Amino acid sequence: MNLHPTKKSVFIKWPVYLILLLSSSFNLMAQSDDITLGSKEYSLLDRLDILLKNDSILGFSTVKPFNRAVYTQRIEYIDSLDKAGKLPFNFSKVDRSNMYRFLMDNAEWTKNKQDSFASRKPVFNRFYKTPGHFFSVRDKLLSMEIDPVLNLQYGNANDGTGNMYTNTRGILIRGSIDKKIGFYTYLSDNQEKNPLYVRDFVATQNAVPGVGFYKPYGKDGKAFDYFDFRGGISFNVAKYIHVQYAYDKLFIGNGYRSLFVSDFSNDYLFLRLNTRLWKLKYEMIIAETMQSVPQIERQAKRKNYMAIHHLSIQATKWLNVGLYENIMEDGANGLQLSYLNPLIFYRATESNLGIAGKASIGLDFKATIARNVQLYSQVFINEFHIHEILHYGDGSFANKQALQAGGKYINAFNVKNLDLQMEYNLIRPFTYTNFDSVTNNTHYNQPLAHPLGASVKELIFIARYQPLPRLYLTGKIINFKQGLDSAGVNMGGDIFRSYNSRSRNFGYFIGTGIPVKSTTASLNISYEIFENAFLDFNTTHRSYNVLGQQNSSVLFYSVGFRLNIQRREFNF
Repeated sequence: MNLHPTKKSVFIKWPVYLILLLSSSFNLMAQSDDITLGSKEYSLLDRLDILLKNDSILGFSTVKPFNRAVYTQRIEYIDSLDKAGKLPFNFSKVDRSNMYRFLMDNAEWTKNKQDSFASRKPVFNRFYKTPGHFFSVRDKLLSMEIDPVLNLQYGNANDGTGNMYTNTRGILIRGSIDKKIGFYTYLSDNQEKNPLYVRDFVATQNAVPGVGFYKPYGKDGKAFDYFDFRGGISFNVAKYIHVQYAYDKLFIGNGYRSLFVSDFSNDYLFLRLNTRLWKLKYEMIIAETMQSVPQIERQAKRKNYMAIHHLSIQATKWLNVGLYENIMEDGANGLQLSYLNPLIFYRATESNLGIAGKASIGLDFKATIARNVQLYSQVFINEFHIHEILHYGDGSFANKQALQAGGKYINAFNVKNLDLQMEYNLIRPFTYTNFDSVTNNTHYNQPLAHPLGASVKELIFIARYQPLPRLYLTGKIINFKQGLDSAGVNMGGDIFRSYNSRSRNFGYFIGTGIPVKSTTASLNISYEIFENAFLDFNTTHRSYNVLGQQNSSVLFYSVGFRLNIQRREFNF
């Protein structure tokens, strides 16, 4: 018997060992899966967070996705207060409709409303027993929802692409076992043909945005074929400690973009622990990511390990403050068990271990200053040198920081369900990079945070309007300036390169190198013909102008139908 397993065998099984330890140490309690990132529920939760101002559940909104059971029960409670006339404001007709449909789609987690959502005429008396789900199981031990996934979009782009399309077919299964273990799984087969700028991204990065392994598709090779698969389990190990083990995406922030961790890249394996006590919510995340190196089919990918701490503090009735730290370690060293300690400072741990991963820290703020206005911000710090900060005008490469500032204005100008958002992002050159390039903040050849990487100034305007319960209008304008490498010389915009490949130490500013300016304007109209089934129309114009080169632009549109899936967008 081998009493000394190899390092490889230990670290391949680390999540399983930890889950078994946790689950055997406590009594499991009621638990569910999470609300899918990007789904329509998040717009409602965002509005309620601002309207209610300092809600004990909705106020902790920085780390996503959200637990389905917890937020369903909160919406049910808010709905009961509204019906009893105990809220200091009145919801619009659309808000009430959105809350009703939120509860209907998650009826298994309501306390008193499950029977009230039953369909009058289920299909063959077996399917769509509730309007939101194709097939449901309600048993003492098993609760399960099974839904088909479909996304059929067709359009045209005037950049030489010609006809575009998206063809997605899949299945989504979610549920719980004895109300103690939540689970979900998603699988889809996808073929898509995108505008030229998206295909250029794929050719440059060897990655389809948000996707892992892919293959060229079609006679001209301009389309892509890939599987998309996600899944996980979750449970409580104590009344206030929630554990999730999943292969999926995360998002940390209150803005449209995240400077910490976004959902732009491919899915990854992670173990997530969180707890909410008093005015605090704490998250610890351990993830296994892929190094950004050439990927070859049927060859093992090289791994990194990422560890994250995030603490949210409801400092006052109107202000929520978050503290963030992240470390990225080369997978060749294996997962350091010290990082499993939820109450330890990563940078100090890294120094004591004698290894050199990429450690970062950050701050985030969310201030609800009125019942219809919320301000938010993120500060990301890769390196902080007092001397270089005091001499910021020298443009030191060591000033690797990023800043986000934004605001949300709901029911704007007294127009019900008209929501406006403005956001500014500033990312210094070389932010997210390390000396070895292996431990840069990337995953599967894609950025883990902002999709543009670094050396970026970006301004975003978003208008969302829901004039009717089933009609969704969204307009976006995204303008940015970025510095590109000049003749192959590293100017700090490419976060897949080592910062040691720079040619000098000073004179780096946003736009240094070859400046590019881009503006994307889009309009999307979606009509929900029945629950979670949408007819879509989208039109987008994007300009991309590189100094010294001919200006370029593209106009494209698409129409389509989707069922139980979010829209696929390429806003970069």
